[in-house]
Amino acid sequence: MRVPSTPAGALRPEPRPSLLRRRPHFRRVWLSEIVSLLGDWMGFVAVSLLALGGEGGGVVALALVIVGHHLPNALFAPVAGVLADRLDRRRLLIATSVVQGALTVAMLGAAVLGSVAAVQVLVFARGSVGALRLPAQSAVLRHVVEADELLEANAIVSATWSVMFAVGMAVGGLIAALGPAMALALDAASFGLSALFLWGLPSMVAEGRPAEGGLLGALASVRRDIALAWTHAWERPPLLDAVLAKTPVHLANGGALLLLNVLATQLAFAGTGALTLGVLQCVRGAGTGIGPLVGVALVRRGLRGELAATGAAWVTFAAIAAFAVTRHAAALIAVALVWGLGSGANWVLSSAEIQRLSPDRFVGRLSAIDNLVLTVGLCATSLGGAVLVERVGVPGAAAWLGLGAGVLAWFGSRWMQRRRAAALRREAAAVPEAASLPPETGRG
Repeated sequence: MRVPSTPAGALRPEPRPSLLRRRPHFRRVWLSEIVSLLGDWMGFVAVSLLALGGEGGGVVALALVIVGHHLPNALFAPVAGVLADRLDRRRLLIATSVVQGALTVAMLGAAVLGSVAAVQVLVFARGSVGALRLPAQSAVLRHVVEADELLEANAIVSATWSVMFAVGMAVGGLIAALGPAMALALDAASFGLSALFLWGLPSMVAEGRPAEGGLLGALASVRRDIALAWTHAWERPPLLDAVLAKTPVHLANGGALLLLNVLATQLAFAGTGALTLGVLQCVRGAGTGIGPLVGVALVRRGLRGELAATGAAWVTFAAIAAFAVTRHAAALIAVALVWGLGSGANWVLSSAEIQRLSPDRFVGRLSAIDNLVLTVGLCATSLGGAVLVERVGVPGAAAWLGLGAGVLAWFGSRWMQRRRAAALRREAAAVPEAASLPPETGRG
């Protein structure tokens, strides 16, 4: 798939149509994500409020819902990455959409019965299936746009995520105020519509990597294939930097998200806890859409991608610190917006770098490693923050725990990458030196 070049001698090249107009397959992927995300976030508001207020609910129950929503991304990331690089990515996305829809129907039944424990189990099961699709979603972009369009495509995907996050949270807050059943019913329907959009895509097997051995062959090779992908990144510090760039931010996000949910129910400045949660998440989601646009603009003006991602990470850290000490409604809304700006820019810039620097045969697995480490971090600070809040009775303690872990992880990651780059330089310098020695020198 190539974009025609401008004819020689043309004084004014025709302006290119937007990426969504000129890439119909990308448009299908985009429409699928719109409906799926809208349903997801509506359902998430309902389940979070059920966990806080239902029988057996509380801060730890809320943390378990957050963990159930995210932890499968880590547990199943190795399998997901290998499947995305070995199987038809289109079929994988369709199959996971159908299964997630069925599990959401089961969640609806559990919510109607008021069973927080059953909802937590089903959230984990649905997240486990959803984890299988995340690397495939990232890898599919390589099939539907050109290499020089990846940054633009990622910005569109991120902006879409943000808009759907904002709309889904806001609408979810309204619907959840009436009860969780309607939000979960709409969530279930969204998965079916998502599968219909994906149905029209062509086969999408990784370039240079036929689907040898099918599903069983892929599962049998998980350990070896993930190790090969990690070795590939380990030997290329810029790619390693991109793979690890989201983890410090998500360590900080884990504790802060717990605080956001708790503050929404305690302050309820929008009238109810559900509406307040919807407002705060809506504003944060808007920030995650605007932030990538700012980041992409800076990169196009000459700022290096890794520096832009670093700046975005520190904007996130500063915003979370402010969120931990703020209790005024207007200030919370403003800080939530800045928090989203930094987090969204960090996500898009690092994702585009992984896709740009990685060969197609590795991109699914490296996206899976990225998901694994960032999700483990988010879940650890969510659970740790919940336990800390239960003990000390101060909701802000969760945010400070996550923020401290994120800042330490950022410095630790930079230290490791610099050591690795220095080691590679020493190895490269030693090779020509060894080759210049006379034959006797190397004999023992």
